[in-house]
Amino acid sequence: MALRRATFRLYPNKQVSEMLSYHRQLHKDLYNAAVSNRITSYKKFGKSVSYFEQQNCLPDFKEVWIEYKVINSQALQATLKRV
Repeated sequence: MALRRATFRLYPNKQVSEMLSYHRQLHKDLYNAAVSNRITSYKKFGKSVSYFEQQNCLPDFKEVWIEYKVINSQALQATLKRV
């Protein structure tokens, strides 16, 4: 079964544009934190951190950092998958 990809052009107003920019900033911060977590864990303990370990920490992460509650879990998992 072949999957098709569709690309849509957005013309957001100022409010939506600011929201998209804010969400992109949150994804960037999550990505950088995940990379930093993997590097620190390997340097200090010699243990690599897998995607699944980081994915399982997402609910606790969202409890501590409440601004990430507005982003659904699938989007955050996709960000971690790119690490």
